[in-house]
Amino acid sequence: MAMTIGLRRSQLASRGAALVLALALAGCSGIPGFGREEKPPDPNAYPEKYKTDLLDYLQTHASELEGVRNAALSGPALAQLAGSESRYIVCLRTEGAAARKDKMIVFYGGVITQYVDATGPQCATAAYQPFPELLTVVANMRKQK
Repeated sequence: MAMTIGLRRSQLASRGAALVLALALAGCSGIPGFGREEKPPDPNAYPEKYKTDLLDYLQTHASELEGVRNAALSGPALAQLAGSESRYIVCLRTEGAAARKDKMIVFYGGVITQYVDATGPQCATAAYQPFPELLTVVANMRKQK
């Protein structure tokens, strides 16, 4: 009888462990790479937070803001880039004592992927609006020095 109870406990323990393992594996199916394929982002998702994302980017690249006294920004617009690919872009124009810079910011899936000189036609006809938020960031950075 003692042997029968020992076997039952052993069988219950084995079954319990198998149940826990099955539940754990079932839970992993919701983790990307485990059972479900991750849906790729829409490359042309509208960049909802384009201003705050750009300000965050520029704060981590402070050299881009040296000497800036005026700033203007266009709203997001779909633009044709290399080949037949279209992406949302915004155009940034900064002016300082010595120079004016025009930059094109490219978004993929609503996230900034490129910050480059605006040398092509994409920003040539951009409708720029004042971007005082950037001037506030520049002023705050000067105070911290």
